[in-house]
Amino acid sequence: MEEFVSRSDMLEMLQSDSDKIQKLLNKQRNFLCLSQCPAFEEVADTQLFGFSKEVHLARRCGLITASEAHQMIQNLEQLLSDIYVSVGEDE
Repeated sequence: MEEFVSRSDMLEMLQSDSDKIQKLLNKQRNFLCLSQCPAFEEVADTQLFGFSKEVHLARRCGLITASEAHQMIQNLEQLLSDIYVSVGEDE
């Protein structure tokens, strides 16, 4: 049985995953548990790495453009940077 994923389905799935990661990061910000906290580093590193691999696969399959892939990753990296800045920490 062949199954196909449309471009719009892929964008929707990636956006959903990105939203989940943003919620996790913001939850950590609310608890002020940042770079000194291993849990924050684990969430940031693991989730961003996994998402970048997911985006890379979608790009390799031709479901998203290189520009879209870059923007998705950059948005999460910017959120992470903003979190550090908001509590006065440097990355």
